[in-house]
Amino acid sequence: MLPMGCEHRLNVRSTAEMTVGDLARLKTVLESSGAIGRYEWESRPKRGGLIFRFVPLFLLYMLMECRKTTYRGIVKNLSDDDCISLGLTDAGGGPKRPSAATLNEFVNKRLPCIIGDIGNEIVSAIIGMSGKLIITIDSTPVQASRYNRDADYNPYYEIRMDKCHILMVNGHPLFMIQSSGNAGDNPFAEPLIRMLSGCDIGGKEIEIYVDGGYDAFLTYAVAYMVTGTVMMCNYGPDAVHSGADDEKIRDTYARMWKTKGYDPHKKNDIDFMLRFLYANGKEELTGRYLRDRSMDLDKDGAGRPSTRFVCETMHRSMKRWIELSIFRIRKATKILRMRCRFLCVQFLSMLFTDYLEA
Repeated sequence: MLPMGCEHRLNVRSTAEMTVGDLARLKTVLESSGAIGRYEWESRPKRGGLIFRFVPLFLLYMLMECRKTTYRGIVKNLSDDDCISLGLTDAGGGPKRPSAATLNEFVNKRLPCIIGDIGNEIVSAIIGMSGKLIITIDSTPVQASRYNRDADYNPYYEIRMDKCHILMVNGHPLFMIQSSGNAGDNPFAEPLIRMLSGCDIGGKEIEIYVDGGYDAFLTYAVAYMVTGTVMMCNYGPDAVHSGADDEKIRDTYARMWKTKGYDPHKKNDIDFMLRFLYANGKEELTGRYLRDRSMDLDKDGAGRPSTRFVCETMHRSMKRWIELSIFRIRKATKILRMRCRFLCVQFLSMLFTDYLEA
C-alpha cells in the first residue's frame, strides 16, 4: 500500500462527520493495496459471476460507521451520486446499490479474512510518511450500555466500559489492544511496543512519550530494546532517581565476565552493555538506568510535546468520526467489530497531515 500523497490529504484535522468526498480520497490508497488485490484475485467468481468489488464495499462500510447508522440504513439512504463516488457502479457506469445483507456479509466474513494484512500495510504506510517518529501510548474508554453486565463498571468514568490501549505514531493510530474496563494501562505497553519490532523504523529519529501510568522499569527497558530510544514520561511529584548510573552498569557488566556474549572491549559502550544485561536477566537494572536517564534528559519537561494533548485530541477525533463504543454489539462479535472500527479510524487518520507537518 502506497503512503497517501500530500495532494490527497487534508491540511487541518477535523472532527466533523466524514463526507463521501472525503472518503473517496482514500480510493487510490485502497486500490494500491497488495493484500486487497491478492484477496480479490483468489476469491474471484469461478464462472464469471458479478460481485461487488472490495474497495467500494469497504468505503461504503466506512461511510456507514461515519454516519453511525445500520446496514439497512446506509443502503436505504445512499444516493446515486454517492454510489458513483464510492465506485458502486454497474458495467455501464451507472449506480448499483448492494443489499444490506451483502454489506453485512462483507463486514463479518470477507473483511476479517485480510484485516490483519491490511492493518500491516497501513502501519508501513504511516511510518513511511515521516522521517521522524513521535510515539505515544495511552488508553481510552470504550463505553458500553449500562445494562451490559459483560462490561466492567469503572468508578472513575462512572460507566460500564471496555478499554482500548493504543500506540500512535505522529498522531496516527498504529496498534490497538482491547481489554476489560478496569484493566491497568502498563501491562499492555510491552505488547504494543513489541509490535513495532516487525516495522521498518531503522534510520528514523524516534521519540517516545507516555503518561505516569506507564512509569515502570520494565517498560523503559522494553521501549529501549525495541527502538533504541529512552522513553520519556510524565513523572509524579515524588519521583526520585534509583542510583543506577553509568558506573553501576559497568560494574555489573564486568562481574558477568563468564557469561556468553561478554566482550571486555565493550566496557565503554553503554548501548551494548544495556542490551547484554537485559538479555541476561538484568531487565530491572536496565530499566532503572533508563528511567534515571529519562529524568536527567527532561528535568523540567520543557520543549517536549504534550502527550496528553496529542492522545486526547486523537481519541476525541476517533470517537467523533465513528461510534467507537460497544453499544448494540453482540458479545460474540465485539472484538471483531472493534477491530473493524479501528481499521476505519486508521484510514481516516491518513486523510490528514500529521501534527508534525501541519
